[in-house]
Amino acid sequence: MTAIQVETKGQQKVAFITGGNGITGNAILEYLVTKTTAEEWSKIIVTSNSPLASTIEDSRVVFIALDFTQDSQKLIKQMQTVCAETTHTYFSSYVHRDDFRELNYANERLFENFLLAITSIAPNLKNITLQTGGKYYNVHIQPASNPLREDHHRAVSKSENFYYAQEDFLKDYQKNKNWTWNVIRPQAIIGSTYKPNGMNSALSFALYFLICKRSGTKAPMPTNSSYWEGYDDMAYAPLIADLTIFVSTQPRCANEAFNCTNGDSVCWKYFWPQLATYFGIDPADASSQLTVTEPGDGDVQQPFSFASWAKDKRPVWDKLCEETGSASSKKTFDCGTWQFQDWVFGRTWSALLSVSKARRYGWTGYMDSFDSFIATFDELVRQGIIPPPAARQ
Repeated sequence: MTAIQVETKGQQKVAFITGGNGITGNAILEYLVTKTTAEEWSKIIVTSNSPLASTIEDSRVVFIALDFTQDSQKLIKQMQTVCAETTHTYFSSYVHRDDFRELNYANERLFENFLLAITSIAPNLKNITLQTGGKYYNVHIQPASNPLREDHHRAVSKSENFYYAQEDFLKDYQKNKNWTWNVIRPQAIIGSTYKPNGMNSALSFALYFLICKRSGTKAPMPTNSSYWEGYDDMAYAPLIADLTIFVSTQPRCANEAFNCTNGDSVCWKYFWPQLATYFGIDPADASSQLTVTEPGDGDVQQPFSFASWAKDKRPVWDKLCEETGSASSKKTFDCGTWQFQDWVFGRTWSALLSVSKARRYGWTGYMDSFDSFIATFDELVRQGIIPPPAARQ
């Protein structure tokens, strides 16, 4: 993984990171703490709607609890003292709503409240970077032409995809302003955080493989034959942080959107068994034969889902945690994102994002996707979120 950073000459930068407990927000915080100096970034302000769960220690880090569902005027009063020096902001906050219309509306307002507040109290603002994602291309609901590029046409109306509304508001509001904007669109984020995340695939995979290993059962991937034999890409959180800092500090990247992936692609037919080996599972037990659930379906799929599988597995997980001296990891079972993962694996099409644009602008970041999962699994063990696999104890 390669990091390139160009600092703003003559002025120390002050970062403001939202969603500090999220996978990406935490990765940006860690990047700035470990890869920059106080001469480059004098202060790193972090916010979330709950206490910061990170154990990172750095005298530059300042935490402020903020709820961006509040009106911008209320936010201005809370932010004006702590955040007034901000030069670069990184927005990766998200609120979940089960109702799709409510989800869109809530996240539109979330970003608008933030943007109106920060631009009102930060006179030295240089850049606002918004993180959206692969869903910008609607790959979660329908196939699209691969590889997807940043100028791909919008497949649905703005009211059906809040990423459109967020990006449009950012671009429109920036007109005639002294600051610049960027948008980062990562695909399938892989990473870890101390606080549970609603779309953490790596953690769900770890729970599944560890329980299968403890139970002595096979660990097939619950998906269909099209997805099993198709291709996918993903984005390692530290790599997203690398691209985010790069584009937000490079003048030539101003006012542009960029896809972000690891730079490779995987075929689940081979990749899933590889992941299983980390947990000491025979690859053959993760590649068990797919079966047709109903004659004449026309597609082949596993006869189970993660959500149904997980219903009676809590006792197995608790016993595993006790046996490995990891009693504090028992609560991790509640963080399994089973329905989300069923939804992902239920697709029958591949979705690949092009990173050619980022390459043209000078970014050279790369991470092998298998290595990104292993690094994440290792970090989950180090953080005490999951017990170490028997094969690695």
